[in-house]
Parts: sequence; structure tokens; C-alpha cells
Amino acid sequence: MSQKTVFITGCSEGGIGDALAKTFHKKGMRVFASARNAAKVQHLKDMGLDIVRLDVADEESIREAVGTVKAATGGTLDFLVNNSGLGYSLPLLDSDVSVAKKMFDVNVFGVVTVTQAFAPLLIASKGTIINIGSVLGKMPLPWQGYYNASKAAVALITDQMRIELSPWGVRAILVNTGVIRTKFFDNLPNTPVLPESSLYYPAKDVIEPALAGAEAEKNAMDVNSYAEAVVNNATRSSPKKNLWVGGGAFLIWLASTFGWSTIWDLLVPPFINLRAITNKIRTAEKVEQDRRKVNISN
Repeated sequence: MSQKTVFITGCSEGGIGDALAKTFHKKGMRVFASARNAAKVQHLKDMGLDIVRLDVADEESIREAVGTVKAATGGTLDFLVNNSGLGYSLPLLDSDVSVAKKMFDVNVFGVVTVTQAFAPLLIASKGTIINIGSVLGKMPLPWQGYYNASKAAVALITDQMRIELSPWGVRAILVNTGVIRTKFFDNLPNTPVLPESSLYYPAKDVIEPALAGAEAEKNAMDVNSYAEAVVNNATRSSPKKNLWVGGGAFLIWLASTFGWSTIWDLLVPPFINLRAITNKIRTAEKVEQDRRKVNISN
């Protein structure tokens, strides 16, 4: 039996892609691990994995990556793992649409363009697409609206892929990822902060830690355990089409599957301490109103 092959996007050290690459490699597969910066995957090359430079938002970079894999495998690919992703944390009222568009280029359109490019190789081997989604595609966690929307799009796109590619025997799996212990927040270029003009600024001491991922480590799953669960599912004869794995994943699956349409209106406010946020905003508004009254009277 020929060696199975895997191509994974977003394999920078310490992240989900890194752990997935190591786990597939441990299973005896030939792994093509990619990243925009080859230096960030040098450790995988040292382990014997194939390294490919790839920017999922650059079509020429994608074509070159496909050419590299095609030449190495003879035109087949057993697994494509769309893992690359960017985060963006700010209230929607304060967010920069241009930044959100760049995130969608990676998180959503990158998934489609990479899959389009590798489709002939996947069809040739009746392969499997694994899209790394998020439980936040099902849950409106505040301060990450655009990120949540991008993952909701990935969920629907995965369903589309599974149906549209079924005539050629290509599978598509969505991994609804819960909280995982990685370097995701450590790798953000800047620590997210509220602008002073934000309506939420009076509650910055509550909101900014959430923007920086302060809650992310709570109930987080070890990234290697996560990778084992994803790879074990993918290599089963009948894998789950929707895999829920990671901290909090089961509870969010439960609520999104069996709860009513507005259940998050009940569950989310206490989770983010919305009452404290509202009280701080109201207090600041009252102080400002009193200040204006004093100025008028003077």
C-alpha cells in the first residue's frame, strides 16, 4: 500500500497545524506542512516532514504549492487540511472593516481557493478535506463578531463541499474546535485594546482581557490531544462529518443542537459578565451627564 499524503495549511510552531502535522507524520503519512514564513516550520523539516511556503491569500503562492505536491506525489493527495486562520477581536462598533476583509481572505476565501487548486489531486485519490472550524461559528461570543462570522461561513462551505464533491468520492469534514491550548493569542501582532472613543471604553478593564484571550486558557484542551482526536477521526473508515472537540465544545454542541434559536441571549451575558459591563457604562454616562449639568449651570 502506498504511503498516504497530507497537505496542511498554517503549520507555524505551537499551533494547531503544527500539532496536526506531527500527528499525521507519527501515523506514517507523508506530510506537506505549509506556512507563509518557512522559518516558522523549520522544526518540522528537521523531523523529516516536507516544507512548503504558502500564503493562502495569494493565488500564485497556491499554484506553486500545488505544483510542489503534484511533482512529489505523482498527482494525488489523500488529505487536505485547511487550518490557516487569523483572529480579530473588537466590538463590532469599533472594528475596522478593512482588517475584517483581510481576515475573511484567509479564513473563508483561502479555504475555497486552496481547495479549488488541490481538487484534481483529491479527486484522483478520492481524498478527504478537513476544514478546521470553530465552535464560535455556532455561538455569538461578543467582541469577536467578524471572526465568528468567518467560522460560520466555513461551516456552511464545508457542507457545500461535501455535497458538491460527492460525485467523485471526495469527503469533507468540519472540525468544530473548542478552546485549545496554543500560541494563537501570543502570536497576535498587537495586543487588542479598545479605542478611547469606544462606547465600551468605561468597561475596558472587563473587556480588554477578553480581547487578549484571558479566558482562552480556562478549560483548554491540550493541542496534542486535540490533534490525535482529529487525525483518528479522519483516518476512520466512516469518519464523523462534524467533529466537535476541544474545551467547551460539547456544551456548545448541546446548546446549538437542542436549544431554541435565541438561547444564546440567555447563556452568553453571564459568561461575559455583561451586567458589570452595562453598569460601568451607565455609571460613566451618569458622570458625564452630571459634568455637563455643572458646566451649564456655571
